[in-house]
Amino acid sequence: MSPVETNPEASRGSDPDGDVIALVRAGEVSGAAERLMQRYGTAVYRYCRAALRDATLADDVHQQVFLEALRDLPRFAGRSLVRVWLFAIARHRVLDAVKVRHRALDRFDDIEDLERAGPSDPRPSPIDAIDDARLYEVLVVCVAELDEASRTAVLLHFQQGFTFEAMAEICGEKAGTLHARVARAMPRLRRAIESQLHGDSGTLRRRAA
Repeated sequence: MSPVETNPEASRGSDPDGDVIALVRAGEVSGAAERLMQRYGTAVYRYCRAALRDATLADDVHQQVFLEALRDLPRFAGRSLVRVWLFAIARHRVLDAVKVRHRALDRFDDIEDLERAGPSDPRPSPIDAIDDARLYEVLVVCVAELDEASRTAVLLHFQQGFTFEAMAEICGEKAGTLHARVARAMPRLRRAIESQLHGDSGTLRRRAA
């Protein structure tokens, strides 16, 4: 089930994706979904990839998000912005994927079994590049060390540029709670990045060469 739209103040006329809503009203749901994919496909994939740290799983979840959007666009009531609604779907599907993965990992007896089964690919894909490409490898590792709730908040705010008010709609939590979560995460993230850079600077330079 898609997330419930929660913002009664977001009118259709003020939505930057009003053209998508117009297509839905005209009965062109497939065209509306295609436009959403063109507009937000890369951003949704980047979020899924960074949240899940698994390119194959991110591909699967990315497809699920837009299939769900295609299914539910006819019922979109405009009580939130289309982009907020879409990322709420993405967050729910990422959480589902994490639960499924945890259940699968629980079947392994020990870490050696997990390694023999093949770990997920930790390498970032070109589409994942964040502002400073030189720090991307380190940033991915450090963000992955955050707990799921903090990682989601950091990615939505800094990678996707959502305000805390929009994040509150996506996550179903108070904006102040999410702001505090990001604020608490930043010193931990900064220390982790500094530690990685100081410890792995030679490796990073070799990889960049």
